[in-house]
Amino acid sequence: MSTGTPATRYDKWLLKTMNDTRTKRYHATRAARRRIIAAHMAATVVGVAALVTGYAREDLWPLVWMLVALVAWIPLTGLLNSMTYGLLDLRTRVLDERQIAERGAVHAVAYRVTSWMMALTLLGFYAAWTLDVPLSDLAVPLASAGLSVFVLHRLLPLWIAALRAQDPPEEEPDEAAGGPAPSV
Repeated sequence: MSTGTPATRYDKWLLKTMNDTRTKRYHATRAARRRIIAAHMAATVVGVAALVTGYAREDLWPLVWMLVALVAWIPLTGLLNSMTYGLLDLRTRVLDERQIAERGAVHAVAYRVTSWMMALTLLGFYAAWTLDVPLSDLAVPLASAGLSVFVLHRLLPLWIAALRAQDPPEEEPDEAAGGPAPSV
C-alpha cells in the first residue's frame, strides 16, 4: 500500500475482486488479451452506433442492439479490469508505487490520443462551417461525435492499460519443495 491511509473494507473487497484468480485463465496470454480488447471495442462501437442510430431515426429498435452489446460489454469490462488487476478502479491507497506510475503513464497516453481526437473532430466541424453547412444538418454528426469522443475519453485508459498488461510471471520451482535445483 502506498499511503498511510488505511484501506477500507470496500478497498479490500475491490482489491480481492480485481485479483481473483478464477478469471486469470481467460486472459493468460497476450493473444487472449488482445481478443478480449478487440471484442470490448466492438461491443462498444455497436452500442454507441445503436444509440446514435436510435437518436437519429427516432426509433427504439436500434436500442435492442445496444442492449445486446451491453450484455457482452459488461463481462468483457470485468475481464479487462481483471487483466489490469484493477489498476484504474482501485484507490491510490491500495496501489504500490509501480502501479501508481503505470496508471499515470496510461492516463498520459490516453490524454494525448483523446486530445488529438478532439482536435480532429473540431477541425472537421470547422471545415463544415467554412463550407456553409447548415447547423441543422450537423445535429446528428455533432451528437455522435460528442458521444464518441466522450466514450473514447472514458474507455481509452482501460484499453491502453489492458494492452500494456504483461504475462503473469512463471512460477519458479522451489528447491525445498523438491523441484530441480537452478543451474549455474
